[in-house]
Amino acid sequence: MNLFKATALVALTISVAACASGGKKRAEGPAPGLQQPGKLLSLARDTQAKKGCTQAIPAYRVISSFGDGYDVAQYELGACLLEAKSDNPAEVNLFQEEAAFWLRRAAWAGNARAQLKLAQVLSGANNFLHGSYANPEEAMAWSIVYNENAKRDLYDLPEISESIANHLNATLDSSATARAVAFADDFQAITMAAFTPPRQSDGAGR
Repeated sequence: MNLFKATALVALTISVAACASGGKKRAEGPAPGLQQPGKLLSLARDTQAKKGCTQAIPAYRVISSFGDGYDVAQYELGACLLEAKSDNPAEVNLFQEEAAFWLRRAAWAGNARAQLKLAQVLSGANNFLHGSYANPEEAMAWSIVYNENAKRDLYDLPEISESIANHLNATLDSSATARAVAFADDFQAITMAAFTPPRQSDGAGR
């Protein structure tokens, strides 16, 4: 056996041994994190599907904080927080306050689903949020912004339900309605500053 064949045989033996002992583990790569925002969002969604919103919220919080370009995650976090469960009523209140924050962030970024959700949960016509969080004037404002959002038709999203529209029209006086219309007329998207993860060094994760 010449030197070339002997070297190749040794390399092949090492490769097979590595696959049998630790190669599979290395192929999995690092856990989704700051360098893999897309995979982290997939992880959050998978966790929500398998274990429920309460377990998925921590991962959603991380990806939502990436800011600009992640309004979908912000919306999904807000919607998930509305469904989160706790035996402590104070924590449920915190979940709902946080839900309103992230839904507003996504809505201001132009996310149509977040705008629709805010119109629903702030209307006072349902039980998504406690009555103390209801804000029919803001709900009316977001419903108008939503109706004028071009992405609504792009994603074939529904119109504001008749029950919510009737509730808002019956609840608000002409002054409040005028303010909601003015809000919609002046609406311009505002996004969170984008977070750029630091570049990983060659030795990171070892």
